[in-house]
Amino acid sequence: MKKFILYIFLIFFFFNEKKIFAADEKLLNQIENYLNQFDNISSEFIQSSSNGSQETGKILISKPGKLRIEYKKDNKLLIVADGKWLHYFDTDLNEIQSIIIQKSPAWILLKKNINLKNDFNIYKLIKKSGKITLTLVDKNIENIEKIELIFSVNPIELKKWIITDNQEIETTVALLNIKKEKKFKTKTFKLIEN
Repeated sequence: MKKFILYIFLIFFFFNEKKIFAADEKLLNQIENYLNQFDNISSEFIQSSSNGSQETGKILISKPGKLRIEYKKDNKLLIVADGKWLHYFDTDLNEIQSIIIQKSPAWILLKKNINLKNDFNIYKLIKKSGKITLTLVDKNIENIEKIELIFSVNPIELKKWIITDNQEIETTVALLNIKKEKKFKTKTFKLIEN
């Protein structure tokens, strides 16, 4: 009798796990579809860090691999991805640091066709209180512990991301007024205008 109850419990547990997994699979597919259409986007943003800093600016995204982040006010940093490299340009120091896009957190938004299960390590997927939080961990992304993408539920729309670096400093970028653009000028994603 005890074996029979154990079998019933295992069967019940197994089928419940499968239903939960199927729901996650459907949600992941919806997020993938959204991210794969996340192209020719402009948005204002507010960036805050757990170390107390706060910045605002504008972000432009064009797939594959193109990004421009301009900060407002006194911040002299310009970030540009040209399709292969992500460049950090300090206009005050006239200094450039570059990294291959695939090794940066931006790759999640800049990859042409995202397959979340194949391209990244999914650590957690939670749908709760009108939002979806997808946590990714990827050892190929340099100096980053984890990336959390936060979406609204209905419709699914990226609202913000939180990047936790290896020193456990969190940087949150909240998107405001996301707009779909027809096309950007080619020079938009060049670091130096010719």
